[in-house]
Amino acid sequence: MRKLVGVLIATATLSGCYAHGSMRVRGPNPFAVVATALTVAAVVNAVSVAPPVVTHVEYYDYGHHPGHIWVNGRYTYVNNNWVWQAGYWQPERGGHYWVQGAWQQQGNQYVWVDGYWAAPRQGHVYIDGYWDYRDTGYVWMPGRWDIDRPGHVYVGGSWTMTNNRRTWSQGRWERDDGRVEYARYRTRGRVNASGGAVIRDHR
Repeated sequence: MRKLVGVLIATATLSGCYAHGSMRVRGPNPFAVVATALTVAAVVNAVSVAPPVVTHVEYYDYGHHPGHIWVNGRYTYVNNNWVWQAGYWQPERGGHYWVQGAWQQQGNQYVWVDGYWAAPRQGHVYIDGYWDYRDTGYVWMPGRWDIDRPGHVYVGGSWTMTNNRRTWSQGRWERDDGRVEYARYRTRGRVNASGGAVIRDHR
């Protein structure tokens, strides 16, 4: 079982609360962080120094805030220093998947690959990525495409409370027996017979 730690507050000058949609999030306003960074210096997206280990993360599974997708917080490299940029909610795009951005090692440097909206693939379902705890911190495990299983739904992983600790439960395929709680997964990004994207159901 893995422990989910709260939001990382990068610096005291950028900390506080901000509201986005109907949810209040404690932490630095991501838009203020970006604006501040850009006025000081250009944000570097390719560096030779490895990003710090992520020790505090904020993660929301699919369906936590209907109609929105969570964009992960990340470290940005500004003025030769790593600065944490908080995550935020963005409106979802019907029939598409949000692929989270991540730092990737390419040769002798680390390159930031932006997140993007992925169109659905015929006969496949996108499995969201998740934070996996490794030794001293969290590592982002990228999402992947999995072959669709007729008559089944992929129930995404989620955080639950166990003995006053938040723990991560892996997602899994389950037979679709018609239960209401599967509605949000049932049509998620699937492609209909005519090749068009099926709009997600948030009932």
